[in-house]
Amino acid sequence: MNKMTKIPETLLDFDGYPTDEYLQFIRDYTNETMPIMDMVGIICDNWYFDDWGVKLHRKYAGIRKFELHTGGWSGNEEIIAALLSNIYLTHFKMRYVKWYTGGHYYFEITID
Repeated sequence: MNKMTKIPETLLDFDGYPTDEYLQFIRDYTNETMPIMDMVGIICDNWYFDDWGVKLHRKYAGIRKFELHTGGWSGNEEIIAALLSNIYLTHFKMRYVKWYTGGHYYFEITID
């Protein structure tokens, strides 16, 4: 693993906003960085409003559905923007399937 793909030491700042390093880590993610479910775990663990804003469904037919709800919080919106800017991630690993007004994002994760 090269220096660009290591998990940053600090993912969130003092106020809970994602650091620039964390956002770049998301933008740079590839399958060589880490397994997709480890990446999803990092996102879940560092999501503001994680008690209701994150939902990871059980595996069904080789797919896990993953929901992220921003609650209008700009830090979560920054994470969504980083996720959506990573075409590898959103087209091959954590496929972006729909979005609803109000910050509701839905993904499907293919489990090998």
